[in-house]
Amino acid sequence: MGALALVVLMSALNGFETSIFSLYQKSDPDFKITAVKGKTMRISDQTLAKLRRMPGVEVVSRTLEGKSILQYGDQQTVCKVVGVDEYFFKRIQMDSLITAGKPMLYDSQRDSLGGVSSMAILSEGLVYRLGVGKIDEPISLLVVDKTAGVHSADALKTQIFIPSAIVQLPEEENDHTVFISAKDAGYLYDMDPKIELTALEFRVNNVTRGSNIKMWGLQKQLEKMVGNKFAVFNQQQQHPIMYKMFNTEKWISFAILTFVLMLISFNLVGALTLMVLDKRNDFVLFRNLGMQESMVGWIVFWEGVWVSICGSLIGVGLGVLLVFVQQKTGIVQTQGTFNMSYPVELRFWDVILILALNVALGACSAIIPARRATVLSNQTRVIAQK
Repeated sequence: MGALALVVLMSALNGFETSIFSLYQKSDPDFKITAVKGKTMRISDQTLAKLRRMPGVEVVSRTLEGKSILQYGDQQTVCKVVGVDEYFFKRIQMDSLITAGKPMLYDSQRDSLGGVSSMAILSEGLVYRLGVGKIDEPISLLVVDKTAGVHSADALKTQIFIPSAIVQLPEEENDHTVFISAKDAGYLYDMDPKIELTALEFRVNNVTRGSNIKMWGLQKQLEKMVGNKFAVFNQQQQHPIMYKMFNTEKWISFAILTFVLMLISFNLVGALTLMVLDKRNDFVLFRNLGMQESMVGWIVFWEGVWVSICGSLIGVGLGVLLVFVQQKTGIVQTQGTFNMSYPVELRFWDVILILALNVALGACSAIIPARRATVLSNQTRVIAQK
């Protein structure tokens, strides 16, 4: 029962982890390089070409980020502007994030007609905050002009954009993010997007992404190539607080249930002790037939080990079966505003850890009855001889 409970618990926590972080995996890069000091950085074209040719790297995208005031009609709000290059749509899983519109950063047809050709992609929460009614209604981004005087009437640099699409991002990014082209971002922030950037974002191929060892090795290669002036972050390191919080909750729950399992293991101690008392005459017979004193203890010890192994295998098997049934049928539903199937995900190493823990606790539980059997059989044999 303890093994079954551990399998169900770990699978449920894994399911919630996958559900929560699936949106991050769709929008966040596999690796992100930023400057250790300062906001912007410069990477030569030669270094960038080497990074794109590295084994396992599929796409490298340049981004230029900054803060701005977004205005729609009479509504204004502060937003994060992300200027992206032509590789951005290959790096991000845009199709799974779009909720409306067609994502584009430049409209050549509008440009040929003399209209506003600069396009913007808005996050879903930002659209709700501003009350944007239609996708093709113009918005304005306002940024402080560094070249203008403090009291100048043109202290704010303004550029008009046409929203082309709405995307759903993770919660912390969903209410204030705007994507525009790197060229437009360079104009707003007085930077050259071909020279200056705030981050390099990587997408790796599926083979590399499926292996933790390959991901770790690629990160070390990137760190070695870019040097100490730049920091390389994987997806977990991009959101350290979220991942640490979830992992802490997961392993604390595992520790609590392990403690309960330790209490359950005392049942095995009691069962083996009763067996020793019941079979003590048999142990005396074995001793009289020439069995060594230590072998009596080993019999009881291996009895406890095999009981724990069989119980663990049965419990893990039932737990895996329950998880499989939940994945296929969704028989257990969450309670709340939105009813959905309780997310579960079974991981191989969790099953191995649970089996090892149960067998180890079973072996430890058999030590005390084994010693008692050795002492008791010896005492009974001495009394019988007298």
